[in-house]
Amino acid sequence: MVNITKNCVFKNNTEYCTIVEVTVRSISAISVICAVIVLVLIFLLQRYKFVSQRLILYLVIATLLDAIEFTIGGLDLSESLACAVDGYIRMWFHWSLVVWVCNITANLFWNVVVGKVTNKYLEVSYIVVGIAVPVIFSIPPFVDNSYGPAGLWCWISNKRRVGQILRFVVWYIPIWVIIGVIFIVYMVIIVKLIWEVKKWDRYNAQNNKKKQTVRNEIKSLFLYPIFFLLVNIFPAVNRVQNAITPGHPVFPLYLLHAISTPLWGLGFIILFVVNKDTLRELKWSNFKTTLLTRFKRTGDVVEYDIEGKTLEIEQHAFERPVQAKKEDSESSN
Repeated sequence: MVNITKNCVFKNNTEYCTIVEVTVRSISAISVICAVIVLVLIFLLQRYKFVSQRLILYLVIATLLDAIEFTIGGLDLSESLACAVDGYIRMWFHWSLVVWVCNITANLFWNVVVGKVTNKYLEVSYIVVGIAVPVIFSIPPFVDNSYGPAGLWCWISNKRRVGQILRFVVWYIPIWVIIGVIFIVYMVIIVKLIWEVKKWDRYNAQNNKKKQTVRNEIKSLFLYPIFFLLVNIFPAVNRVQNAITPGHPVFPLYLLHAISTPLWGLGFIILFVVNKDTLRELKWSNFKTTLLTRFKRTGDVVEYDIEGKTLEIEQHAFERPVQAKKEDSESSN
């Protein structure tokens, strides 16, 4: 346990700092475990074959790194280079999470609303953005040496006015703008999905199955922006309170801040598992078959089931059909 009494923001109640520290590290450790479980499931269930699945994979990796930083970071809360570097890494991982959420949203918009397939060049552009944007937003606090002790962990220090301004310029204002844009984009995507479903022939059994799949996807789409909003509410409220009344921290706000910020890993495993397709695959009989198929070699002959291919198209109805048509045309040539 780090001795945080010297840098405790609650001067008369240092036990509050201990409670917050234990809370944030405990939840972060749980998030690390959950992120690892999701990664294992992704590889066991082979949920990395399509671009949309790999974007989730990249997001989970960013979540794991962020949770690890929260678990072991903040060991030095003094005005030192170590704390400044720790604050920079924390900011970089935070922005990495946000950017991958944005990339997933942009990819959904591209597939559903624009109606085009994500190719490898677009995937590479997502990766470039996922690396470049966090760097861009993480560098400005170095200009004025603003990285340092920030309450109970290392981040942008608010001891000077410049640090208080930078907190909102490079984090809170962009984050809330992004949250608003994400909600608008998701509403457009959902309206588009509902419109497409209404155009399908209601008497066609295959279309009815597709409708049910789309309805399930619409329900799951709602969860991601709502979760993204929830984990950012209390940190923003706490930092606003810090800026308005510096030197008068509110323990409940710090505690809620500590609980919500490292929740990404735990939240994503819940969102990943509540998906009906995942739940169906996680039944022991299916999971056992998946494990045997995954690790047991049966020879060089591979059989392709037409029904299985149809099911694959249905599960990725907004990305796979164009690829399937392209494969069919190439095979016919």
